[in-house]
Amino acid sequence: MSDRFEDVFRTRYGEVYGLAWRVLGDRGEAEDAAQDAFAKLAGSAVLDRPDGEVAAWLRRVTINDCFNRVRGRRRARERVDRTARLEPLAEADGSGPLLAVLRSEEQAEVRAALAGLPERQRATLLLRHSGYRYAEIAQTLDIAIGSVGVLLARAERAFRTAYEETTA
Repeated sequence: MSDRFEDVFRTRYGEVYGLAWRVLGDRGEAEDAAQDAFAKLAGSAVLDRPDGEVAAWLRRVTINDCFNRVRGRRRARERVDRTARLEPLAEADGSGPLLAVLRSEEQAEVRAALAGLPERQRATLLLRHSGYRYAEIAQTLDIAIGSVGVLLARAERAFRTAYEETTA
């Protein structure tokens, strides 16, 4: 591997992994997504571009890969008969699987609401709540910086509506 690739990997892996984890909610799958993004980078001419462009490219590749993984999960779930997955959840003392389900229920509701958003809105919301500035979001999504605020406001409204429907 080139020194440039190693440099980018060392400085950007945590960011790419964190973004994948926020979208996927699964550490193993997030590691796979991050590794896939860097595997694509290793064979790409993107490495010759400035750091900001490389970072934006990595974010875009990671988000696209994560959305594909989420869609794949959804299709797989649709193929599984729901009743086959049901197990007794409660234990007499209230511990065990029920507690874990209750803790993760809100996360599942948030993920379900996010999954219902159009990809661009979902990406904008995830990037902003991951700490990215408007300029970085604009560069990642290849949109004008002035469009980020409008897109973010729409995404927040759509998320709020979807979340309320999910929890109702």
